[in-house]
Amino acid sequence: MSKKIRKTIRFTEDEFAKIEEVLSEHNLSFSEFARSAILRKKVKTKLTSDYIYHLQKIGNNLNQIAKSLNQKKDVPNSTILKLLVEIKNDIEISKK
Repeated sequence: MSKKIRKTIRFTEDEFAKIEEVLSEHNLSFSEFARSAILRKKVKTKLTSDYIYHLQKIGNNLNQIAKSLNQKKDVPNSTILKLLVEIKNDIEISKK
């Protein structure tokens, strides 16, 4: 369906800064975001392959921790801490 109608909307600098933050977080264009918000549709996030890669790394690290704890192995706290730091770093990277 062709979109022929165009509307103008004005924001304060603070309002638009918040909007740009949401757009960046969800990798959306302003038009996609505005249509979803105005029509009360659920805003869909576009997942990038980089984002999915980091989520998989996080899941893998969590699985390693859970497996070690479930097997009641004597896993050094330093090993668990190292995996948790890797998860934290992956989360920070995936936010960018």
